[in-house]
Amino acid sequence: MKSLLTSLLMVCPLLVSGQTSFYRLSAPERQMEPRKGHLRLGGTNPAGESISVNSYYLSRDGKPFIPVMGEMHFSRYPAEQWDTEIKKMKAGGVNVIPTYVFWSIHEEKEGVFDWTGDRDLRRFLQLCKENGMQVILRIGPFCHGEIRNGALPDWLLAKPLEVRCDDELYLSYVRKLYAEIAKQARGMMYGEGGPVIGCQIENEMQHAAAPWYIHYPDEPFDYTAAAGDAEEARIGVEVQESQATRAAAGEKHLRTLLGMAKELGLNTPLYTVTGWGNAATLGYDALPVTAGYTYPFWEATPRPSSFMLFKDLHASPDYAPVRYNPADYPSLSAEMGAGMQLIYRSRPIVTAEAAEALMVRTLGSGSNGIGYYVYHGGSTPLMSDGQSTFSDEPMGMPKISYDYQAPIGEYGLEGRMYRNLRLLHSFLTDFGDRLAPMETVLPDNWKDIKPGNRDDLRYAARMRDGRGFLFMVNFQDHDTMRHDMTGLRFSIELGGGKTVSLPRTGSLTLPKDASAILPLNFDVEGATLSYATAQPLMRIDDKGTPHYIFFAHEGMRPEYEFDAATVKGKASFSPKAGLESTFSIKTRAGKTVKITTLTREQALNAMKVKGRLLITEAMAVETEGGFDLMRLGEAKAEYVLYPSKAGFRPQTAAVSPVAVAPTVKKISHRKYLVGVRNLDFSPQVEEYYLRVPYTADVALTFLGDRLVGDDFFHGEPLMVGLRRHREQIAKADMILYFRPLRSDAPFLRDLPKASIPDFTKSKSVISVGDIEVVPQYRISVVIK
Repeated sequence: MKSLLTSLLMVCPLLVSGQTSFYRLSAPERQMEPRKGHLRLGGTNPAGESISVNSYYLSRDGKPFIPVMGEMHFSRYPAEQWDTEIKKMKAGGVNVIPTYVFWSIHEEKEGVFDWTGDRDLRRFLQLCKENGMQVILRIGPFCHGEIRNGALPDWLLAKPLEVRCDDELYLSYVRKLYAEIAKQARGMMYGEGGPVIGCQIENEMQHAAAPWYIHYPDEPFDYTAAAGDAEEARIGVEVQESQATRAAAGEKHLRTLLGMAKELGLNTPLYTVTGWGNAATLGYDALPVTAGYTYPFWEATPRPSSFMLFKDLHASPDYAPVRYNPADYPSLSAEMGAGMQLIYRSRPIVTAEAAEALMVRTLGSGSNGIGYYVYHGGSTPLMSDGQSTFSDEPMGMPKISYDYQAPIGEYGLEGRMYRNLRLLHSFLTDFGDRLAPMETVLPDNWKDIKPGNRDDLRYAARMRDGRGFLFMVNFQDHDTMRHDMTGLRFSIELGGGKTVSLPRTGSLTLPKDASAILPLNFDVEGATLSYATAQPLMRIDDKGTPHYIFFAHEGMRPEYEFDAATVKGKASFSPKAGLESTFSIKTRAGKTVKITTLTREQALNAMKVKGRLLITEAMAVETEGGFDLMRLGEAKAEYVLYPSKAGFRPQTAAVSPVAVAPTVKKISHRKYLVGVRNLDFSPQVEEYYLRVPYTADVALTFLGDRLVGDDFFHGEPLMVGLRRHREQIAKADMILYFRPLRSDAPFLRDLPKASIPDFTKSKSVISVGDIEVVPQYRISVVIK
């Protein structure tokens, strides 16, 4: 019997008619079968719903599903806005929110726990429940999260104990923390009918640590790790070739924490641990999760990563070697860096194309759970003295800002990759049950393709039972010299004698920086779509008729080829992408099915609301009676809602505009006094943003005698949400203070070229444009 690698045959590229390249993939001779029953995980809730897990994927009520996890730290965002932000995340396709419970923020002073205001965990969980959002609690005690001491309270350093080990005194304090968390979350566990489906125990145990808050210039970091682990600790996520010297002690400590959490009432169907980089794990009692950061701020020298190269994550996780057998668990990519935090010396910019390519590659490589660290940015709170910060200052973090270039930013604004990722989340929502059981199939040369390779196509497939999806990526982080991949043709052997060749005529082009997912022998209500050169987006119910929505990539003419034996009548279609592209097929059983092919631009603006297709440039969230549209600076919004009386015709909704003119007094070239009065937060205004175009090193925002924001310059205007400050700014002006950007700044290499000023006349620059207040309107639409 030939080996699995041999069976994943790629006779490729064969040159056909000039510049055409023909690529082949073949299914393995023996189909992978998931292993069941070995993982001590899973559970049911009072409604009879269930969560279960095998060695390859998770199931919800017995149906495979791929969770989309988007991290948000509730204590980094104003509680009064949590509901809206949860709705935004849900609109982006997120269905699970992991959130840290930062010990130090809740017990800053020993023995005094604070669960009020922005620290109100119970309120956050209740809002998640009301919004149908599930939660994974990351209960620490060590968290990291770029929080001071990794969220270990300052006062622990002065205690006669060792942290992050089975020190009895340390465990006594942890027990109090876990008991408090359990008290706040009582009734919120999945088994109690609540939203909490999982708990993460510790974080990066025996892999990473944070520096203690007492730190001196030029001093090596003193890490928040047990004495026996401190010399081997590191600051970020990276490959760790060998296990920790005290590996057994780390695993024992995790078991102690897990037992304590369960004993105190933190009982969930899923437990997780961070499994990358030889970190300690929990055997079959927890799922080890993986990560992928393409622009890590902790790397001294930026370099192209391997996270744009396909591999089999179920055999070799990212940041391997690991302490567990990956074949025993589903691959859950829980910390994917779709954005990245800026620190003073390093300000890497993550593009939308980078985020999309990372996730297409990760799904194609076999991930059956995707998550983002972080999906929603925030602001790190100040400590009780009003001056010190909970931020990890020794690492060079901003004192306040934790925007992270996230899909939803520090002040709730949509990030540049929000819509790119929503394309994939929409696909997973409606078709993830098909993808989850499929195994990864790679070309023979996959190991030979390195990050610097610009000439070989990066592709893979996932297949099962004669069906599959083809994944392609033409992006590489830290490489701007890539080119379009042209003349692409494929022959995919899916097993059982089923081979799909595409396209039927001509060839495909995968443009520079693009990524794509194409269906193979895709079931359409009993008809078989042999292939499409368009990407599946969603399925809607069109007044009783199933309606499949695809979208076309640039360089790929939409082409749908059905198995003629499974349809009545015409089997080949080549529509022009757009709102007039709809065609119908009739299955052999006589069922009519509609298919519409959107342009990529339309797809980026598309989401599902109340089971219908909504296309709009506005940020949209579902409401009880319809949806709300949020526009920055525009009091009207255009949208397409289908099906509706208007069909695919655009409709317009509007509210009354408002005008706010700030008073601006220039104190000096680096300091401005800004007054904003009479902000009207009537229902049509969601938020007001102070917008300041500037070029400088750091922009500091003060209100009263407190720092309320610090923006590290990265080529974009300063945007400050004012709702959270409305009571203070009604009484006091803001101070904006800018520090000069210098020609020798270490982060200039990271910035977009267009944002770097001319230093020929001066070695330092401060430039501030017109300061304005921009309303974000909220326009409600009722579906009738």
